[in-house]
Amino acid sequence: MWWDNYTDLQQVLFIVAVTSTVIMIVLILLMLIGFDNSDFDGIDDLDVDFDIDSINDEPFSDIAGLKIFTIRGTLAFISMGSWVTILFIDIVDQVWLAGVIGAIAGLIAALLLAYALRQAMKLESSGNIIYQEAVGKHATVYLRIPKDKTGKGKVNLLLGGRYAEIDAMTEDKDDILVNQDVLVVGVYDQTILMVKNNKGEK
Repeated sequence: MWWDNYTDLQQVLFIVAVTSTVIMIVLILLMLIGFDNSDFDGIDDLDVDFDIDSINDEPFSDIAGLKIFTIRGTLAFISMGSWVTILFIDIVDQVWLAGVIGAIAGLIAALLLAYALRQAMKLESSGNIIYQEAVGKHATVYLRIPKDKTGKGKVNLLLGGRYAEIDAMTEDKDDILVNQDVLVVGVYDQTILMVKNNKGEK
């Protein structure tokens, strides 16, 4: 039986790969139908670096605006990394080398998934959005929003039945960091949402 031909390590990696792949597919499907915006923000957008954004080190969790270390990104890393490691254990004789190759493949998969999801989100938010309908709604910060209207960030929210990514500014005296919950209080220059930090209140 093919299973018996696997080493103990390959069997463990196979279980991890299958499990992470299934969970990742489920989360992506939930996102595509707009089910994870308000109910799953706290899960999907939880950074693996354990709130590294709280010290405003965004380069560690965002590369060129791509959110890499999310639950979906981590699952992509684990899934692809495990599959590739299983494959290369039989090709290269050194387990550590197979692990390195798997880790590189996992990182590439996480980057590609982040890029694909970002492009999909842009398509979703590029339609005819009535920005005034966002006033009074909660949103999640996707890119840091500078304080005192000194620059723009981005937020994600469910608007018009679609998961949208929209530019946002704030008059708060402190920057609003990635993954924080905000309340939309107005619209500026027709297409920019004015938000304020909810300070953990929803």
